[in-house]
Amino acid sequence: MKGILLRALLFLLPILAVLAVYIYLDPFKVIGLYANYKPSGQALTIPLNQNRVSAGTFLYHEEESHYNSFIFGSSRSMFYQVEDWKPQLNSDASCFHFDASAETIQGILNKIRFLKRRGVRMENVLLVLDVDIFRPYTLLNEHLYLEDPLVVGYAKWLPFQSSHFMSFLDRKFLRAYLDYRFTGVAKPYMSALNLLDDKPFQYDSITNELRYTYFENQAQQGLYYTPERIRKFEPPRDGIERFSAPVIDIEAQAGLSEIAAILSESECDVRVVISPLYNQIRMSEADIKILQAVFGAHSVFDFSGINELTTPYTGYYERSHYRPHVARSVLDSVYTARPH
Repeated sequence: MKGILLRALLFLLPILAVLAVYIYLDPFKVIGLYANYKPSGQALTIPLNQNRVSAGTFLYHEEESHYNSFIFGSSRSMFYQVEDWKPQLNSDASCFHFDASAETIQGILNKIRFLKRRGVRMENVLLVLDVDIFRPYTLLNEHLYLEDPLVVGYAKWLPFQSSHFMSFLDRKFLRAYLDYRFTGVAKPYMSALNLLDDKPFQYDSITNELRYTYFENQAQQGLYYTPERIRKFEPPRDGIERFSAPVIDIEAQAGLSEIAAILSESECDVRVVISPLYNQIRMSEADIKILQAVFGAHSVFDFSGINELTTPYTGYYERSHYRPHVARSVLDSVYTARPH
């Protein structure tokens, strides 16, 4: 019997050693809570689950910051800068980006339920939506997109943590991570294979706001839109207005209705923005009518399709994400049309 236990222990020791190293290093920052999930100034960073970044940052700073104003949406929402939004709100507004990569309506609902459970009074909410946000959240099973058990409950703890641990064991990632950690040298293969991120950024750990200041400075100097970056906008658009197929089904409509009901309980000022995407495809009229019925026609602002914001390619970093000056124009239009 002792021999069997000894052999089992010898078999488990390497696994336990790797697990101990993983817990100690916490490369994806999913074991503990951190004051700053994205320290600036590093040549390379590890892509993190933005659900955890948002929830962990909120929990760490909640007591001191007394957040009452929230921006919800996918990564497209992160360029609605607090310095542009806050002047449109009451003087006591404390703003927070509660975004997630490849966010879904179910994900936004889960975050709003989470805030309600914590007794947070949501006074201002900006919902940044588009057609993609109505995809089924069950399709997102990579570690970067999984819902955070801090928000949705600890029944999701094991799949969340095990997915991150298995990603740590990926040979390509592990090689790049350990290479960079112990040498401090950023090598081309690390970012070329999307193992580590080389985009320079600035990050506000209180508002959970990320900015590409370096790229914005490049754009202002006429250096950002290189031939290589311009190729990312190909093929060119043809100027023909198209509508997306309806995407808000019964389940999504129920989720939207619950979101509206919770926010109504807080007497929240809600603005729903349909993003001005580069593809210039308008959200279907059926979906717009549903959003208007749920939140009120005066609260829904549609910037999809062909318009002055979506026409210049210089309003976009690439085909997916629009720049802060476009988001600023959206905010100005939204709050001019309906003052706070």
